[in-house]
Amino acid sequence: MIGSTRKILEILSSTTGLTRVEIEGRSMEPTFKSGQKIWVRLFRFAPTSQYVVGIRGRVILVEREEYPGIFLLKRLEKVHGDLIWVEGDNKDPLMADLQHDSRKFGWLSVESIRGVAVRG
Repeated sequence: MIGSTRKILEILSSTTGLTRVEIEGRSMEPTFKSGQKIWVRLFRFAPTSQYVVGIRGRVILVEREEYPGIFLLKRLEKVHGDLIWVEGDNKDPLMADLQHDSRKFGWLSVESIRGVAVRG
């Protein structure tokens, strides 16, 4: 069953641009819990700055240039021209050192956005 589910997800992803992403860690709590799976609409091309302004406040999937193949699910907090600022939803001060978001690595290019969460 797992193999056929994976195949269905691959077909769904290639035809609709939707893919399932599993949350790892606590950085997006309380919005999403570790282990929860959500749908993400993948972008085939880098979004324009104008489009990105329209999704400010949404949860997005980013891939930092320095770490290809490693994806982060974060909330798009700020847009400044071709730059974006992303943060996890968990604002617990005890989590501050564990956050991997713009508070740690700064602004990202809009080209680092790989998709936008659509629903859990």
